[in-house]
Amino acid sequence: MKTVFYFVLSLLIISSCASTKTASKAPSPTGLWDYSITGTPEGDFNGVMTISEVDKVHSAKLEVNGGAITIEKFIYNKETKKMSGEFDYQGTPVYFDAALIVDDIEGGMAGGGMTFPFKATRKK
Repeated sequence: MKTVFYFVLSLLIISSCASTKTASKAPSPTGLWDYSITGTPEGDFNGVMTISEVDKVHSAKLEVNGGAITIEKFIYNKETKKMSGEFDYQGTPVYFDAALIVDDIEGGMAGGGMTFPFKATRKK
């Protein structure tokens, strides 16, 4: 009986020391992103998108031509990995809608009845 007890105790100790696979942390959109918006009437736009998180609230801005545009009403849904927002560009409301795919963001910018591809890659 004593031998069985020590055997079971040994198995418990060994199994408690075994490594377990933990769920990987979901990617976060926070950070710096090299972005491009292509096919607009004014040509293509490239720059850096900054996504920040403070108290579980995300915000985003686009740096373009030496200035910055804040994406208002920016929302990131952790479950669906989708994001959206809006901003004013030279008097035209522009709507942003995209999805996070690990180290890429893909979606579109819509304004003035047209939609333009948006793509961003996380800066290393």
